[in-house]
Order: sequence, then C-alpha cells, then structure tokens
Amino acid sequence: MPIPRNGDISERMQALGSLHTIKNLNTQPIVIARITQMLQDPATNTDELSLAIRTDQGLTTRVLKLVNSAFYGFPGKIGSISHAVVLLGFSTVKNIVLTASVLDIFKTNSGGQFARNVWKHSLACGVAAQSLARTVEYEFQEECFVAGLLHDIGKVVLFQLAPDDFSRVVEHTDKMNTLFYDSECKILGISHQEIGGMLIEQWRLPKKILNAVSSHHNPASLEDDDSKLTAIVHCADIFARALGYGNSGDKKIPMIDDKAWDTLKLDTVNLERLFDTIESEWEKAEVYVQEL
Repeated sequence: MPIPRNGDISERMQALGSLHTIKNLNTQPIVIARITQMLQDPATNTDELSLAIRTDQGLTTRVLKLVNSAFYGFPGKIGSISHAVVLLGFSTVKNIVLTASVLDIFKTNSGGQFARNVWKHSLACGVAAQSLARTVEYEFQEECFVAGLLHDIGKVVLFQLAPDDFSRVVEHTDKMNTLFYDSECKILGISHQEIGGMLIEQWRLPKKILNAVSSHHNPASLEDDDSKLTAIVHCADIFARALGYGNSGDKKIPMIDDKAWDTLKLDTVNLERLFDTIESEWEKAEVYVQEL
C-alpha cells in the first residue's frame, strides 16, 4: 500500500497500520511486552522471568548463544536462562531478548543485502551508543544500546510495507546525494523515525527509547529528561557512519547537532580514545552480525 503524500497524520497512520504483517511481529511483541511488564513489577523473581523467556524455544536458544558470546565475556558456559538472569541481571537479559527478537525482523528473506547492511549499521550504532554513554557517565547505558540498535528499524518496516515508495526514496537519495531521512521527508512526508516510533509504541518499550528512535535526526526538538539519550543515539549514528560500519541507506556523514554536542559536553571527550573503544567493542559484537 503506497503511503499517502501530503495527507494528514491520521491517513498516514492508517496506511502504516499493517505493521503486524511483518514476519514475526504479530507474536514477538507479546513476549517482549510481557517481559517488560514483569520487570516493572518489583515482585517478579528469577524463576518467573526465566519461564516467560522459555515459552519461546527458538528465542531461548538465541539468547543462550548470545550470552555465551565474547560480547559478554563470561569465562564459563551459561547453560540456562535462569543462570543468565542471575549473572547478567534482569535488565541486561531483557535487552538480549529484545535484540534476538529484532534480529528476526532483519533476517526476513525479502530484506536481502539492504537488511544486512542496516542491521550491521544499527548494531554498530548500539555499540557506539553504549560506549559513548559510559564515556559521558550516563546512567542508562543498556537502554542506549537498545535505542541505537532500533534507531533505523523504521527503514526495514518501510522496505517491507511500501517497497515502491522505498525505491523512490532510494532513487532520490542516490540522485541528489542526500540523507535517506531528507529524501523520505521530501518524497513521502513521513520518515523512518515516525515509523520506528510506531513500532516502539506497539512493543511498549520505555518512553525514553521511543523518543530516541523517533527524534535521532533532530535531537534539538526534545526538551525533557530524555534528551540526553536521544543526543547519545544521534551522535552514535554519526560515529558508526564515520567508522564505516554497515550502511543506513545513504553515504552521507551528517554534522553533529549543536545541542546534542553541548548536552553531552563532547568538547571534553577524547574522541580518538572513544573511537578506539567503539572499534574494540565492535569486534566483540560481531557475533550478532554472524547471526544474520
């Protein structure tokens, strides 16, 4: 279904209402939403969380493979979800579950090389966001990884739901040598930020992750407490581009937004050391690339 041009937001929302048709999207948000809800309940214990994850055998297998990777660096083998929860904590396991679930969206056969390129870039953005968060001593570092991982998910949704419109955006991006985001706004009147935000809402993820995904190209638009996370994802996206990890649909490296720079006090950050850290963490994270 082509996305309406020059229509109001309600028309565009209706046109994109078939988000659930993407492979596995109709079932996976249930698992994620349930786990998220459980983690908000202080009475939830390890056994209950482990059982919720184990209801999906495929998900369980992927989670155990990831927790045993070099990315997490445990010397001994973790053989059960319960053991993983005890060692890593509720929040980290929730983010691993989310990552494994998002991976299934990128693995759809119709995505081809585009999906692989965006997955690699998105993963690099997650790694860069977490590394930057540590550097600036931001409290919610794991949320930064998730927000970075999801920041371009709207591009994959657009590719699958409106392939003709997607092709027009790509053609305009290549012809004009512009950002994919700018071409979306000009050609479709809607961007992957908005589309991704709709998906995050459907998955019932925290508001700060929603804001980071839906505003990472224009972080100055946010004035609330979530602006720092959005600024981190904005910068991480640009750092991942500069380091050449994957491809997000264009070949541009945007300028860092002035407000994001000031919010993170990047003039006090040793960027060369930060880039070295990102590259080191990326090597550990390549297990995620191999899964695709």
